[in-house]
Amino acid sequence: MRLGRTHIIALTNQKGGCGKTTSTVSLAAACARMGYKVTVVDTDPQCNATDTFGLDREKLAEEGKFTVADAILAKRPARDIEFDFGDRFDGNLFVVPGHKGLGTISQRLEGQLQNAIADGKYSDLDIDDLKNEHRQRLRKSLESLRGERDIIFIDTPPDLGFLMTTALLAADWFVIPVFPSGYDLKGLESLTRNVQKVQQRFNPRLQLLGVLLGNTDARAKLDFDIYGMLTQSFGKDRVFRSVVNRSVKHREATVYGHTIFEHAAEQPAAEQFLAVAKEIVERLEKAESGKGTETSAPPEDAAHNEVAEVEALKEANSGGF
Repeated sequence: MRLGRTHIIALTNQKGGCGKTTSTVSLAAACARMGYKVTVVDTDPQCNATDTFGLDREKLAEEGKFTVADAILAKRPARDIEFDFGDRFDGNLFVVPGHKGLGTISQRLEGQLQNAIADGKYSDLDIDDLKNEHRQRLRKSLESLRGERDIIFIDTPPDLGFLMTTALLAADWFVIPVFPSGYDLKGLESLTRNVQKVQQRFNPRLQLLGVLLGNTDARAKLDFDIYGMLTQSFGKDRVFRSVVNRSVKHREATVYGHTIFEHAAEQPAAEQFLAVAKEIVERLEKAESGKGTETSAPPEDAAHNEVAEVEALKEANSGGF
């Protein structure tokens, strides 16, 4: 390990298509490239992070390999689930693979709970405690990697359900990937409320590490204005200085089962994610030294103001710079 302690970072936004998986995989690969020990945890039933690394999820199941589903259903430690890529990433990158059945886990746990109640094993008064235990299983699984990994990145599904909640309970930090779109910004209100509830009820240590603006067009004034609006709402220290421009290279890498650094290492698409990764490490090191400023979720009205402002910006700025 190169950092003083293990940091667990969830990439969260309940809107799909905002770059969560691309950011998770690319940032993990960047940190591994920098020499840090990194694990990616795929909690999205679509398993896109697992696929992006070129892993065959069907083959994993056929071979009886463990997945993140085993962490939640069977309480299996993440150290027993990790997939080791060997020398592919200089031995620095690992993956806790996803499973296509993750979307049914909440219902399965609820079914188990109701059956236990029907059998007289638990009373109705035990339900809340048992549900909380279910939500904590991912966190307990990932605790087995504390002291072994510098950073654990969690890719989350595009909703505010059980899987995202368990990821936020397990995390020390969260990163919000955002595209310069009014639709993306509107979703921040719901995300903010959900994060605040998790902080208040279950995980007071959870803090915002940063907002990452991706899929940007350097020629569009609206994209530039949205970046400025995000810094005003969240604070300039909480929006990453580096942005990620849209690039076909990211889509190509996904098709070939490679990270952006394996597919186009010298291209701006890779260099921009490397710059963001350096900012992440810088912020984590400041937090460890006590020099970083602690922060909770953004105020609820911050996300609300963003929505109103972006609508005005859309009307005022229809051209480029």
